Amino acid sequence: MKINKKSVLGLTAVTLSMALWGCVKEKGVFEDGGSSGIVQLVLPARTSSTAIARAVTTVFEALDVVTLPVKVQLTGAQGAPEDLKLTLKINDSSVDKYNLAWQSKYEALPTRLYAVDTYDVTIPKGAKEAVLNVKIYPPRFTATDFTKSYALGIQIQTATGGKISGNYAEGIYAVSIKNKYDGVYEITGTYQDYVNAAFKGIYPQTANLVTLTGNTTEINYTTFNNGSSPHSYYFNAGGSNSYFGNWSPIFTFDNATNKVTAVTNYYGQGSNSSGRYGEIDNTANNYYDPATKTIHVTYYLVQPSGRRGKFTEIYTFKKTR
Repeated sequence: MKINKKSVLGLTAVTLSMALWGCVKEKGVFEDGGSSGIVQLVLPARTSSTAIARAVTTVFEALDVVTLPVKVQLTGAQGAPEDLKLTLKINDSSVDKYNLAWQSKYEALPTRLYAVDTYDVTIPKGAKEAVLNVKIYPPRFTATDFTKSYALGIQIQTATGGKISGNYAEGIYAVSIKNKYDGVYEITGTYQDYVNAAFKGIYPQTANLVTLTGNTTEINYTTFNNGSSPHSYYFNAGGSNSYFGNWSPIFTFDNATNKVTAVTNYYGQGSNSSGRYGEIDNTANNYYDPATKTIHVTYYLVQPSGRRGKFTEIYTFKKTR
C-alpha cells in the first residue's frame, strides 16, 4: 500500500494542532485570555473612566453579630483546575479613593466594630467562587457611630493562579446598621392639648423612624415643609398649622419584649430653652408588634408648668428607609 506523505504530514499537523489546542484550553482559565482566568471581587460594573466601582451596600439589623460576605470569583466558563488560594486585606486608602471618585463621605469602619478570622480564602478545584466573611458587631456601635457613613475597603493581595483583575481587585463595602424599628411609617392617632383645647393633632401623617442605637429611634416628620423640619411636630392650632418649639420625640424599646420603655425629647429632657421633655404613659400598653410592624405608644409632652399634652398614636410600617 502506498502511503501519501502529504496525508501523513497533514494528519500529523492536525494531531499536533489538536493536542496544542487541548493544552491551551486546559490551562486557559488561569490565563488572561479575554475575560477568562481573571480573579476579582464581585462588584457593580464600572467603566474605564471611573477609578473604582460603586460600593456594595449592606444594611444589617442590630443583632449581636452579623456577617458581611465578600465574594471573590474566577471568571471564565470553567472552574479552577486546582485549588486557587487567595489572600485579601483591608485597605482604608480605598475608602479615600472612593470618596474622591464618587464625591462621597464614607469613613473607614473602625477596627473595634469588626473582625476577620482569616484573610486567606480558597476557590476549590472545579469551583469559581470563594467568600471572605467579615464579622460586624452592632452592639459596639455608639450613638455617634450610628450617625456615621462607614465603609470597608477590601483588596485582593495575592493569588496562586489566574491574574488579579486590574479593575475589580479592590472594592468598597458600605455598612449600615439599622435596628428593627427603623423605617418609613404612617402615624394615626390623636393629640389632646391640656392648655388650649383648640389645638388638635393632624393625622394621618408620615415620619421616618431613624436608628440612634440598637434600641432607640428618633422621629423625623416628613409631611410638612417637604420634610425640611424633621424635628418639628405640626398640629392644627385652631385654623392654621403650628408646631411646638424644642419638641420632637425619641422612642426607646426593650428589644427582648418589644415594649416601648421610654419617650424622651430630641432637644433634651428639660435642658432646652423651653424646658420641655417627654414622658411615657406607663398606664398604657406601649409596644411594637413585629407581626404587623406597628408601634402603639401613648406619651406626654411636659413643660415647666406640667403636662402640656397627650399623644396616643399608632405607627404603621410602610417601607424601608
